[in-house]
Amino acid sequence: MTKETTLLGLMGFGIWLSGAVGFRLGGTLLFESGPLVLAIVALVMAASVCLLLKATMDWRKVPVAQSASVALIMTLGGLFGDVAYIADFSQITGLRPATAGPFAAVLIFATAALYLFALVRAARAKG
Repeated sequence: MTKETTLLGLMGFGIWLSGAVGFRLGGTLLFESGPLVLAIVALVMAASVCLLLKATMDWRKVPVAQSASVALIMTLGGLFGDVAYIADFSQITGLRPATAGPFAAVLIFATAALYLFALVRAARAKG
């Protein structure tokens, strides 16, 4: 593991942690306000993580062809953190147990969108 890989992993974990704190503070509004708000949250999260990936790669001058690897490195820590979230959902998030499904769906959607974005970027860079 290189210094750059470690840095990208830590940055990804920091992004996840800031989201986790934000969800703890505003999760009721984001995840318990109905399907329209939930869909908007999912789309905004997906766009945000894609923009964060691009901005981080541009800042660190990582070749676009490595987008998929960087996306994976940056999300691993958060994916492990999400396991803890789901294991004790209500206690950690302060949300109702019934919100676990929509919460997980939004996270999975945003992560899938990020991976698709990274794969498309990498494929285009490789020609």
